[in-house]
Amino acid sequence: MKYINSKKVDNIKLKKDNFYVLIDFDRTLTKAGSVSCWRVLYYSNLLGADFKQRYDEIHDKNSETWECRFKEYIHLLHEKNLTNEIIKEAIEKTNVQLRDGAKEFLRKMNEMDVPVIIISCSIGNVIKEYLKFNNCNYANIQIYANYCDIEKKQNDIYSVTPVSKQKVTFTEKLENIIATKEYALLFGDVVDDVNMVTKEKLEQTIAVGFLDKKIEQNLDLYKSKFDIVLTDNASFKEVEDIILSKR
Repeated sequence: MKYINSKKVDNIKLKKDNFYVLIDFDRTLTKAGSVSCWRVLYYSNLLGADFKQRYDEIHDKNSETWECRFKEYIHLLHEKNLTNEIIKEAIEKTNVQLRDGAKEFLRKMNEMDVPVIIISCSIGNVIKEYLKFNNCNYANIQIYANYCDIEKKQNDIYSVTPVSKQKVTFTEKLENIIATKEYALLFGDVVDDVNMVTKEKLEQTIAVGFLDKKIEQNLDLYKSKFDIVLTDNASFKEVEDIILSKR
């Protein structure tokens, strides 16, 4: 199923030098049924016999905020002495799958030198290693996510939540780059992902929503938030056919 706000989409002409990409990771770049990057470590069984129990206790208790929960997750990873080697092995063992066409889409964005900004409330350590594992950790990609500072230099990040993506602060260099772009192309799988772009920029943004659960119940909501809604584990090729073929 597809919904397209044709009036808006047809009026925005994307060219390689006039837009940038804002994109969620879990179940947006990855398939709808794929595990989250937090769960990559959970299912790997590489962090000790009690890791799952400890993780579940954090997950199930009534945390005051998402940020409190993520802070506890990262503290637990420090206790378990997380390393990049463990992350790499976990990725190889755990069934994380890119959405069909996602790898090709990222390659095309790199070839076009389009900035791609991943904003995720998952764990950036795993996202980065997963992109490397799939040979698509390109120089044009910037990752803004929660982060476990494995070197323990007090650079942990646990402030990126499902409802705070609009508060992410980009580097000055990246801000200067996107300031030259007329349009944004945004991808998400929940309606809060639209907040990756400011309200002032929404009219110059094509927002694409992947709706893969409770489709009938949520379709109207998604249509009110996204300019393009794709269901049934749609591929990035479908997005390219709608948008990029009109460059």
